[in-house]
Amino acid sequence: MTADRELGGRRVVVGLVGALTAVTAVFGALLGYVLPAWTGLEEITVLETAVPVSPVTFGLYGGVTIGVFLVTLLSIVRFISRFDEGAV
Repeated sequence: MTADRELGGRRVVVGLVGALTAVTAVFGALLGYVLPAWTGLEEITVLETAVPVSPVTFGLYGGVTIGVFLVTLLSIVRFISRFDEGAV
């Protein structure tokens, strides 16, 4: 016996945020692996802080940056939707 499952809007959005964050982290790690070999770049400066170029640092930077951005955006949308009287 199988139950029919429907994808809810909230579940889809959370899944997309997780997937986008993971893909961005993987792309950042790949970029951190390839960039030093192509350019010889050892470190970059982000907000006056020297960051070594490596797959771990680029993966973390990309994942955290896009994760914080998307969660902030979703929090703002959720807060604003509280004031919509016609919402479902």
